[in-house]
Amino acid sequence: MALQRLRRLERVREVAKQTAAMQAAQAEGTLGQLTRLRDRTRAMAASYSPAPQMEGGDLRRMQAFVEGIGRLTGQTEQDIGVARSRADALRGDLAVAERRLTMASERAAACRKALLQEKPADAPARRRNWHDT
Repeated sequence: MALQRLRRLERVREVAKQTAAMQAAQAEGTLGQLTRLRDRTRAMAASYSPAPQMEGGDLRRMQAFVEGIGRLTGQTEQDIGVARSRADALRGDLAVAERRLTMASERAAACRKALLQEKPADAPARRRNWHDT
């Protein structure tokens, strides 16, 4: 009975570990996407430079556009900070889930080993012929 309970606990811990791994992978993917977005917006902003023939209105529009890209880059930087914190926390959750699974597996293995080492109690002799008594 104890071994069955430990096996169930081991399965629950395995599912928890898989869930934590999936969430951590998603968080890492989000962090990677945000980092690529930040790099692209920085490159886009850097590629805009005023042409010598540009005048007043064109320069203002281009400046406003570049400032808008700069704001997007700043917001993406903040989002990256949040995503990094979330990814770190989920990596920590994954480590905890792995430790819990390891502990449950070790307890189940110890219980199996103890059950195998137990000497079965002597069973009372059975009567072979119940009808001739």
